[in-house]
Amino acid sequence: MNRPIEPTSPSRRWLAPRRLALPWVLWLFGLSTTLLLVGLWGRAVTMDQPTIAQSTEAALSADLVTDRVWEWIGEGLSVTEGISPVQADRALDEVRDRPEALGAVDDLVDQVVEALVAPPGTESTIDVASALAPLVPEVISGLAAQGVSVPAESVEATVDALDPVALDTGEAISVGVVTEQARGLLTLGVLAAAGMLLVFGLMAVALSEDRWPMVRGLATRIAFSAASFAMLFRFGGWVLDPDGGGSPLRRSGAVIVESNLHVFVFIGCGAAVIAAAIWIARRPLRGRISPPVARERVSDDTSTQELVSV
Repeated sequence: MNRPIEPTSPSRRWLAPRRLALPWVLWLFGLSTTLLLVGLWGRAVTMDQPTIAQSTEAALSADLVTDRVWEWIGEGLSVTEGISPVQADRALDEVRDRPEALGAVDDLVDQVVEALVAPPGTESTIDVASALAPLVPEVISGLAAQGVSVPAESVEATVDALDPVALDTGEAISVGVVTEQARGLLTLGVLAAAGMLLVFGLMAVALSEDRWPMVRGLATRIAFSAASFAMLFRFGGWVLDPDGGGSPLRRSGAVIVESNLHVFVFIGCGAAVIAAAIWIARRPLRGRISPPVARERVSDDTSTQELVSV
């Protein structure tokens, strides 16, 4: 006996396409989460002036600025009366590692970093003479150790004659200009990623057969992604400079990568709180909803036997 074919309901008709589209929507949601997390972190870095200054200082603490400082001093001493270029080089080699010399170089590095990270349009001046003034007694003592007697006034006049260096960040490509440009691009990226996250999140909820578990699952995905990025960036900073004394560029990159990890922590904690709240709110409902009782199927043989007995 053939049974009549029951008409397919519209919800069942769309069940297969929904199940086919849902994995792709979730993949796009995960991609949007990645773009949003990285964009928010990058924008936080561009607004973190102390981190940018520390990273720039780590890069400039190489021989770039240090050699230039000693060139300035050497050029000044070589034109001083009574000091030959060879004697000037020997005196500088002797005082190079003294605390006063290191302090003067650090002062100049700080001024260079401050000028580089200044906002566009700012005119910064590096006062070379005042930064190198503490080196005058050390240079005189270094020359005296070689048997060269030079009046202190001559060395002081040589240092005072060093002209200040003016840097205009309006046209020059400085760190401040680069970070401002990057901040604008990252802001657009964050807005686009947030829009994608909202669209694909709503699509995933609409395609899901049970809405609230899907919302909880999406929040859980964001929480785990944020935690993964925090651990990845922390590990990446250690890989770049494991002993903390590598090359200046590696140290500079490590400072950037290890910074502003609180962005991932805050977003991950917020998403975890949302997922936990949904789980707690729906927990009492699970006990109230009883599983449907399966109806016993009456076979054709049983109905036939009842008719025959009658």
